[in-house]
Amino acid sequence: MGWDIAREKKTLENALKTKGLDFTATYLAVRDLHAIVRTYPETIKPETITILKGVLEGREHASQTQAYFLYREAADALASVVVRASGEPVECAIAALKHVLGTVAGDSHRATAEALGSLPFSIHGPKISEMTIQDIPSVNWQGISGKNGTTNGHAPAVLGRSLIASLDKEERLLVVKLACNEDSFQSILREAVWMEHLNSGGYSFPIRFHIPTPIKIKGGYVFRLQNIPVRMPEGIGLHPKRYAIGFIAHKGYFTYPNDHRMERRLTMEEFREVILRNAWLLGRLTSLGIVHCAPIPLFHNRIQRHRRPDNGIYEWQRGGRLDRWLGSCAYPNFGLTGIRDFEHLIAFNGLSRKLYPHIGTHILSLLLVTGSYFRHKDPEKVGLDGQGAPVDARELFDKSALKALIQGIFLSYYHGFVESEFTGEVPFNFDELASRMIEEMGVDRHMEEVLRVVDQEQMTDEAFRDFLQKSGYPEEEIANFKKGAKDIMIHTGPHLGGFNQRISLPELIEFVGSVSALCILDRYQKERLASPLGT
Repeated sequence: MGWDIAREKKTLENALKTKGLDFTATYLAVRDLHAIVRTYPETIKPETITILKGVLEGREHASQTQAYFLYREAADALASVVVRASGEPVECAIAALKHVLGTVAGDSHRATAEALGSLPFSIHGPKISEMTIQDIPSVNWQGISGKNGTTNGHAPAVLGRSLIASLDKEERLLVVKLACNEDSFQSILREAVWMEHLNSGGYSFPIRFHIPTPIKIKGGYVFRLQNIPVRMPEGIGLHPKRYAIGFIAHKGYFTYPNDHRMERRLTMEEFREVILRNAWLLGRLTSLGIVHCAPIPLFHNRIQRHRRPDNGIYEWQRGGRLDRWLGSCAYPNFGLTGIRDFEHLIAFNGLSRKLYPHIGTHILSLLLVTGSYFRHKDPEKVGLDGQGAPVDARELFDKSALKALIQGIFLSYYHGFVESEFTGEVPFNFDELASRMIEEMGVDRHMEEVLRVVDQEQMTDEAFRDFLQKSGYPEEEIANFKKGAKDIMIHTGPHLGGFNQRISLPELIEFVGSVSALCILDRYQKERLASPLGT
């Protein structure tokens, strides 16, 4: 049998070396070679690695519609060598995958990054009990504020759906966070439970991270707020039962790294410290199996989220258009005090390939917020000018500072996740990425969106008119629109990419994939070396 396998492997390798096969024959040969790698890893030699690497680097099939699946088979075969073989082939396969990661683009790059992102390692999140509530108590604002030490008697401030009052000469904040329509008491309860867990679970973070302390009302975290002493902003959509949680937070809890208000804007040095610290925290929490699923809200198409099976949520690996990127960065779930909005935390207990997209979402979010920091130097400079031309805000960016921030985000997240400093050469070009980010994030070329008939039909007449008004249509034009009669062009950007098109900044997606892949590869290697048997 060994002789037959050796002969079959040699035949497949010779066929692939000739590069004369059509797409289907190439795919089948790579698939069969991958099967041999999985079953007989001891037969793999450096020549096999070279041939598979050549498939990933080859461009003869790159224009094929199904090219991604060919590249995925080749990349997965190399990843199988890393996991199943030993000695020189393993080192050769890792070197080949890292080389491809830094030298190719498109489907081949995606397949390579995903193959590295699937390398197995052990991350097990904590067990967080899903608490059940029999009776939810009711309490008024005066009862909560008086019990927790507010003495000035002033009405609370309002930020979004939260009521805020200062404590301890403004060193701490009392926050009451109300549930929205789409929330249940379980969704806001989750946030309080995570606060309690992180405060009492024996965690230690060597850098600044202020974790709020949840308040208990009659032994539970969730309550119904009987009265709201101030007027809430329009459009919040509070839950009709007024579910809420309360917590005590550091005074900087609502200080955002990229605030567009000039009086609250951080200096470049302050921003750098905050963004890199949060990059490290996201990486470290993820390494502990505590994953933040929404550092910022990311959508492919948020108008269609109520009728799409994926809820319109952005899957960065697909490289599609990114909806309203600047708007998504308005209130990030990380800031001066560290990671925020714990309702988006999950305990991760799964395969590394399912962790790969989460890591990418973290990196993408950090980079987008970094881009928005520069744009918020002049928050009014956005959209289209008086002649309908895209606003050019590229002069708001500092390329050298952006490049340093990109590099710092990578190194900080990597250090938090892998728990060691990055060494070696990076398979990406920071200078080129900084230039491309400025080019695409600095010019609002993609403002258009189509409000489909099917989406109009799901709106009430009032919501339809309100949406058009917020999209910039004057009242006289809105009066002439008939809801559901035809698709309507609206301006809701800036987006990264045209409507129903690819992202206009593919270099950003490739960088995100590369960083995610490197983090998982090096975490895998670290665990493998730490294993008593080295496996």
